[in-house]
Amino acid sequence: MINFLRRKRKQLADDNKILKYLKYAFGEIILVVLGILIALSINNWNENRKNKNLETIYVLRFLDDLEEEELYVQSYIQYNAKVSDFANKAIQYFDNPEMALENPKQCLIDIYQASQFNDARQTASTYKELNTSGQINLLRNYELRTSVISFYESDWTNSVVFNFPNKYRENLRSVMPNDIQKNIRTNCGDIYVETKKSISVELPEICHIEIDNEVAKIALNNLLNDLELKKDLNFLVGNIYAKLAFMDYIQRQLKVVKTELEEYKK
Repeated sequence: MINFLRRKRKQLADDNKILKYLKYAFGEIILVVLGILIALSINNWNENRKNKNLETIYVLRFLDDLEEEELYVQSYIQYNAKVSDFANKAIQYFDNPEMALENPKQCLIDIYQASQFNDARQTASTYKELNTSGQINLLRNYELRTSVISFYESDWTNSVVFNFPNKYRENLRSVMPNDIQKNIRTNCGDIYVETKKSISVELPEICHIEIDNEVAKIALNNLLNDLELKKDLNFLVGNIYAKLAFMDYIQRQLKVVKTELEEYKK
């Protein structure tokens, strides 16, 4: 077609038919422009199709990450709820030492387990990948993109609540006899549970330690007379309550983002 137009243009020029030549020249330009526009349209269509496929893949990956995080958040709440129970029992022992000395082994276990903690962890591999590569805009829906960004940028694991110094743990483990600590760790330590893609931890419901009852009484009595330890325990209890309240909020926010992604996937 272009060769034909060029031959015609030469013929018209030779015949000095300027007006017709201009018309054909204009037609040739239109033809070239149309070809470019069609090529661009096809290219844009292909890019949009690729981006839509990528968006679908990343939405599914976000949902996978959130399901993993949901499992971890649930285990984190359960773990800290148990630690809270141990801590509240420990406070009762400090307030009523005579009662505590009636069952010194269990009291030592409770006091030690009140010092346990697990790491706050967020599953954010997909968000980090998109954010680092600058491809977060693959999520075309503005409201959904804003919800995802807000959730991950808040990074709840960096909240001061989860980074509050655990002085009770430090103090307790510096004054409790090492052989008793080792016995408790051996018989009452964390239980590791495999989730979808990672590992969470639990505390045993029931455990026993093998130490002499009189030795347990002496160790317990020394701990219960440590006023600094009692003060640190009170701070710890307040921090655990704050953690659990904050985690309840995180759990609700997580469900909102997850629901939005599930709706968008449809």
